Amino acid sequence: MDFTAGEARLIRECEELADLAALSDWLEEPQFGKNADGLLTWSFVLLAGERRIPLRLVFPALFPDLPPFVLPADSSLRLSQHQYGEGGELCLQYRPDNWHPDCKSVDVVRSAKALLEATPKDDAFSDVESAHPADLPSLLSGCPRRFMLPPDTARLLRLRLAGHATDIHMTLERRVGGFEVLVARIASIGLDSGLRVPIDGAGFGGRVVPGVLYRLPDIRQIPDLHPEELKGLLYQYLPSWLRKWVEDAGDMLVVMSNGRREVLLRVRHNGSKRKIDLFHTFEPPKARERRLHGKMYRESSICIIGAGSLGSKVAASLAREGVGHFMLLDNDVLWSDNLVRNELDEMDVGHHKAVSLRHRLLRINPAVKVGALGMSLTSQSAVQHIAQLSEIISTCDLVIDTTADSGVFRMAAAICTQKRKPLVWGRVYAGGLGGLIARSIPSEDPPPLTAATQLRAWCDEKGTAPPEGREHNYGVQGDDDDEPLFASDGDVGVIANRLARHALDTLAITEMRVHPEPAYFVGLRKGWIFDHPFDTHPVIFAPHEGWEKGSTSCAEEGVERVMTHLGVQDDA
Repeated sequence: MDFTAGEARLIRECEELADLAALSDWLEEPQFGKNADGLLTWSFVLLAGERRIPLRLVFPALFPDLPPFVLPADSSLRLSQHQYGEGGELCLQYRPDNWHPDCKSVDVVRSAKALLEATPKDDAFSDVESAHPADLPSLLSGCPRRFMLPPDTARLLRLRLAGHATDIHMTLERRVGGFEVLVARIASIGLDSGLRVPIDGAGFGGRVVPGVLYRLPDIRQIPDLHPEELKGLLYQYLPSWLRKWVEDAGDMLVVMSNGRREVLLRVRHNGSKRKIDLFHTFEPPKARERRLHGKMYRESSICIIGAGSLGSKVAASLAREGVGHFMLLDNDVLWSDNLVRNELDEMDVGHHKAVSLRHRLLRINPAVKVGALGMSLTSQSAVQHIAQLSEIISTCDLVIDTTADSGVFRMAAAICTQKRKPLVWGRVYAGGLGGLIARSIPSEDPPPLTAATQLRAWCDEKGTAPPEGREHNYGVQGDDDDEPLFASDGDVGVIANRLARHALDTLAITEMRVHPEPAYFVGLRKGWIFDHPFDTHPVIFAPHEGWEKGSTSCAEEGVERVMTHLGVQDDA
């Protein structure tokens, strides 16, 4: 029988393993087999001191380019701190980062022997130094129950009186992947209303559950024991009156602190049976400012008109950039066919887009301040909302129109001109051909309506108008009987990212701007005025007066002056 080079190598490895077992007094019960994934395995019992440890060596599908790995035969065992979770593979001397063709499977087995011989009996911690720098994600990969406790929150927990219990509320966020993971966080402590995680919308911040904080007496130590031993001992540390209260509650989260360390127990009772789960307490990495000018934008307030495909992506991007205040306006409801391009997801279907987008921004940045209003600006009732929209715009630093609706744009432009507020707007052209991003800054650019007129004139000079999609759905009919072409999520995302950058430039001083010009036609593929993808045409507006200074609404002094001129009495 002819074998491939890989198969011949695998046969040699198996023969060497068999020879090792025959010549060694520390290997017993060797047996080749195949696991559920169809991979070749070698089961054996390793003798380490007085222990008999059943192990399995597994050859990966990419062997010999990747090394075989060793894991306990019992998938519930934790043999060493150099192991990827309970039942996971051992982190040995030979790994994917240092494996080379000269290494052998017998070397991997000898490395497992050295590690486990250095690990004391009934203790998963050995003196073997790790070849990897300790990192939190790797540590947490083996912890299905996690208690995330930032230093500032821990400090508030430790201020409680020793021997006393305090009501708390916690959030439990559940995720199911290879196994179920629960992440617990403190939502509130007693009457400390300042310590709260915003809880908005389905799933935001997890499920809120009641709990209790017990401050151990100062002399009480929390020993370093195996979790199975520690959780029972800690429960006995609770005073009898508190244990009775927990038992009567049925299910309860119990946080215990001795002033230097905190632990979380989940105690569940089913009749006379009690089950205790111990969470792994960890401190998240200190948050670092990774945004170039995040502090500048934190105090900025932006009104976004339209929470559809373009608006939702722009809002999410600005929240990540550090913008601290939003007002979202959209009266539309999210449907399943909107999911191909919207920042929202299936959980939001059937809900109003503005409210759902508010929840989305809070998940991106819990510290952001977001208002959402289901205001219709495209219906016959739009006129009734002018005063309300005018009031909203007057409190914002910037307005962004993403609706691609000429009526909405005209209304927003008129109010921004009157209130001397900058306006940014964008369009995605049919079929994902490209888009427009533009801004109008008081005393720097023409007013928005004048700027829009200049943009239309610029297009007229090119001989054709921009390919607007029907019903604002970014679609265009193809040639002959071809299926209509629609802008993809990626197409909308490109224009949204540039529009968000344009908005940040509008808030920044001139020297910090990334986009020097006030408007750009951005091509995503060949067509219309674009010769190739990413063909960009900047537009410089012609000088124009028009920003009114100190103007007021026509519903106020302006109306009174007109009535006086006409000699009309005020009916009121």
